[in-house]
Amino acid sequence: MALLIASILLAIVFLVLFVNEQRKKRVYSKYFDKIAISIGEEAGTPPLYVYERLRKRLEELEKKISDSERERKNVFTILNNITDPIIIARGDGTITFANIAGRDITRPGVEGRKVFEIIENYVLLEMFEKALQTGELQSGDVALNVDAETRHYDAKIVPIKFDEESERYIIVLHDTTKEKQLDKLRREFISNVSHELRTPLTSIHGYAEALLDDDLSNKELVRKFLSVIESESARMTRLINDLLDLEKLESGDAKFIFGPVEMCHVMDRVYNILEPLAEDYGVELQIECDEPKTVYGDLDRLVQLALNLVDNAVKYTSIKEAGEKKVVARCYEKENMIIFEVKDTGPGIPEDAQRRLFERFYRVDKARSRKVGGTGLGLSIVKMIAEKHNAKVSFESKVGEGTTFRVIFKKYAENLADQADETVKNNKR
Repeated sequence: MALLIASILLAIVFLVLFVNEQRKKRVYSKYFDKIAISIGEEAGTPPLYVYERLRKRLEELEKKISDSERERKNVFTILNNITDPIIIARGDGTITFANIAGRDITRPGVEGRKVFEIIENYVLLEMFEKALQTGELQSGDVALNVDAETRHYDAKIVPIKFDEESERYIIVLHDTTKEKQLDKLRREFISNVSHELRTPLTSIHGYAEALLDDDLSNKELVRKFLSVIESESARMTRLINDLLDLEKLESGDAKFIFGPVEMCHVMDRVYNILEPLAEDYGVELQIECDEPKTVYGDLDRLVQLALNLVDNAVKYTSIKEAGEKKVVARCYEKENMIIFEVKDTGPGIPEDAQRRLFERFYRVDKARSRKVGGTGLGLSIVKMIAEKHNAKVSFESKVGEGTTFRVIFKKYAENLADQADETVKNNKR
């Protein structure tokens, strides 16, 4: 009897467990059917197949997430390497991103701070406030102090609305400092050319008008007026020739015929041209070049370079009020370099003027420069010719003691092939 009761109880337990298991299978089957349908399969698909499909789908999702993360990092890398400052802020002014250039123009620790905390420019902050209020793109010119230097930027603030509750404001600053400087140089150049031409033209016009109104009976006066007209016309011709020459050198239109050039020969030619002028000005001109000194260059352009330097030295030494008036041009070799040097005992160049010496039209003393017929372009031309020959120009000067200019060339005999290649490259720029 006990055995029968135990058998019945076991049967009941087994039945309950069987019913529960079947119920679970039906529940699991229902869930698997839902999963199968969600991945594009039919209901009743074997669980093992559904599992395999899910595993592949998860792998694909992981790959997509990885690719998205890599793309996001690439975007930030691109933004960081853009040379223009870029700053992104939320609608409350909190900065969420700034690229490297953006961090360079602001205070440290940009992300998480407010725009007004890291930007110290009223115009840019006003543009940002206007963008917040209107939701429209704002643009304008701003000047920022970066590393103790004023830099100019074309600023744009671009509002971007993602949805009703999310928006960003992108501040983009394009550096226009070089453009501003070039524009300033262009205006100064036009102003200088206009001024340089106006002065001799005014003289020519005035003296010509005086001659027309005169009966021309006083030959001495007529000769004097004509002399002034001729002198001013020659000055205008020099100015125009120098301008054309400088333009050709800068544009690359100037033709250079390179080859071995003997610098002693160049100096002899310069001496023959300027010795009579030096004598008229009361300046002792001395040339020192004993042994052959050969460089790789264009003969005519090297004569022009030497002529400008020696001519400047002679003329500016002549205006010295007292003391020795002497100009020495010499050429010597030092450490496989050929150095052309022009030393004078003139009035010297003030220290504050030395950094601008090679600028176009710049003169240390404008009145004296015009008196000796200078155009203010000679040293610019010298620097250009030297650069075309891969040479360096340097100078030393002390007020009251004189000035020394040096042009340092590579020696022709050393690395001739390399010199030729470099010179041709420079000539094509």
